[in-house]
Amino acid sequence: MQDREAQFIDSLYLGARDRAGFERSLDLLADIFSVASVTLFDFDAVRPDVTFQASVGILSGETLDKYQEFAAFDPAPLAFSRLAAGNAHTTYRLLPEEAKRPGVFFSEFFRPAGMEECLGGTLATANGRFALVGLQRTPDRKVFDDADILRLEGLLPHIGRALQLRRGFIELEGMTGALSEICDRLAAGVSALDERGVGLFTNSAARRIAAAKDGLSLDRRGRPVAMNRDVNISLAELENDVRSGGSGGKVRVPRPAGKPPYTILVAPFIPSDAADPSRPRPRGVIFVIHDPLRADLPTGPMIGQLFGLPRATANLAAAIAGGEDMQDYASRHGISINTARYHLKTAFDRIGVHSQSELTRRIILALRDLSDHREGG
Repeated sequence: MQDREAQFIDSLYLGARDRAGFERSLDLLADIFSVASVTLFDFDAVRPDVTFQASVGILSGETLDKYQEFAAFDPAPLAFSRLAAGNAHTTYRLLPEEAKRPGVFFSEFFRPAGMEECLGGTLATANGRFALVGLQRTPDRKVFDDADILRLEGLLPHIGRALQLRRGFIELEGMTGALSEICDRLAAGVSALDERGVGLFTNSAARRIAAAKDGLSLDRRGRPVAMNRDVNISLAELENDVRSGGSGGKVRVPRPAGKPPYTILVAPFIPSDAADPSRPRPRGVIFVIHDPLRADLPTGPMIGQLFGLPRATANLAAAIAGGEDMQDYASRHGISINTARYHLKTAFDRIGVHSQSELTRRIILALRDLSDHREGG
């Protein structure tokens, strides 16, 4: 029995990241106790309400759907929720009157579905909500005894921790999916590497740029690779600057046939807070690729409206975000470099940044959904 329980615990933790694996571990638990069904569920005592997290065996599929019709008559969740976390009991002992004179739930749902008794335990309690586990036996399995209760109580801490891990992974999966969708809506190409240089994500625009083979590609991790050797050296230097605590910068990537160059912003990317606030936070690197041929580059009026900038300042900020050099901008507009610097300082002060790379990044973040809104009218 100990070998089977050890196998179950291993399977339980390994399955925390995978729904199918998690359910396979519950099948092992059902086999250990020779029961027909195992359920993990939450009970809200205030409503009251039952929410199933996982279920295998008889009480799953259509039977689980039918349960919702009788949930309000089920006395077991409330009875189990009165147990202290880590304790287990059986419905025969907690609800002796139901066993003798079954109510609506037992007589019209539980027993007709092929179940006779439930061995359950409380995994955790918080703010009127209870995480519970239930093992349902059929009439041909002997009545749950003290040994069954003690055996389940020995496994409850593992089941509780695995359920907590499972919920955490589900939450992370949801956040990751949302962030990926937002990133894919950007007009600019975006690729991010973690502090070890491992690729975290690459959006659709970056993949389209790489597929065009127009002077720029991506390596297998999502790092931009230019056809021009000197540009690659500059990209590597900026990446090293970011990893050593710097703010990065921008580099232009030449394109064939006289097309305007791409501009790549290399900036810090901090995936998560450090566990110890006294130590440096891990720094990844984010690459933002601008294609000046795209029609949806930021415009001066757009930037001015978003950040409340004067017209001339907004036009300069839009040009810098589009990859134009400040000296080139000044020459093209017939203004002195000092006037351009004045407008740049005004943009820094109004937006709250201290470098051109920070300015570009802030503008990109502010504009991330505008291209979709324009396309949708």
